[in-house]
Amino acid sequence: MKENKDEELVTMVIRIPRYKKKMIKNIAKSQGRYEADIIRSGIDKELNLDLYQDKMEELIKEILKPIEEKLNKFLSSQRKINAKFLRTTAINTYLNSEVMKNLLGDEYYEQFNMMLNNARKKANYYISRDTEGMSKMDLYDFYNIGDIYREEFRNE
Repeated sequence: MKENKDEELVTMVIRIPRYKKKMIKNIAKSQGRYEADIIRSGIDKELNLDLYQDKMEELIKEILKPIEEKLNKFLSSQRKINAKFLRTTAINTYLNSEVMKNLLGDEYYEQFNMMLNNARKKANYYISRDTEGMSKMDLYDFYNIGDIYREEFRNE
């Protein structure tokens, strides 16, 4: 019996601005409902928001768990790809160095090492740049970044 008594409709008097009353009337008319139903629906929505607000953070955490698991797997695969790429690049660099030394002799080998060191400096400079302030062209064009690098180091 208590449920029936709790579900019993009671009268409540509220005061709202005239323009809101007109809005409620327009909504009720457009939806083919009574104004009281619109008001009750609004009260229900607000009460539900208040009731479930505390639960929202828990729900969001639960929703994010599988997303984070998938993202972690993806990031792990990207790290592996990056590690393989870096290993291949290092092998190529050292192989080129050995080939240059064997083919060109000591004099050209020293020049190659100077070029390689300059390329490393330029590459380190490039990857350490704050990309937020760069133009799209700078991001696409490594040579332009090299020009910036040369200018900044000339001024030091």
